[in-house]
Amino acid sequence: MGLPTPEKQEKSIVTEKTRLFITFWLADFLFALPVEEVVEINRSLDITPVPQAPPYVSGIINLRGQILTAIDLAKRIGLKREREAHHNVIVGREEEPLSLLVEQIGDVLEIPVSQIEEPPEVIEGLDTDFVKNVSKLPDRLLVILDPEKLFKV
Repeated sequence: MGLPTPEKQEKSIVTEKTRLFITFWLADFLFALPVEEVVEINRSLDITPVPQAPPYVSGIINLRGQILTAIDLAKRIGLKREREAHHNVIVGREEEPLSLLVEQIGDVLEIPVSQIEEPPEVIEGLDTDFVKNVSKLPDRLLVILDPEKLFKV
């Protein structure tokens, strides 16, 4: 009897825990929300303005009979936008989902939990009150938004 050969040894594969994020663009920032917070993504939907609404509320939309508040995400998080928002990211709570207006949809990213960090105190051009975490990608910073704070009026 000899030692087991490498082919016969069981290999244990340790996989790092990851989280999935839906990404989207506003200005030059790449933002993300946890995939479990996103209900669906749509191209531009007709928005009906609401008089005397806060400046970041673009209006309301009718999504298959359900009325949703449409939030101009750039205004909500204090970002100066250069292009029009053409996509609706529907997030949220079953009783009151929101439509977040964004410029462009990115990819679904799988980020290792070990690469998700606390946000810096300042991100130039952005209100960090709405930022939950960040992750350093090879070419840019991924800004992970806090869905709970987006819902607070």
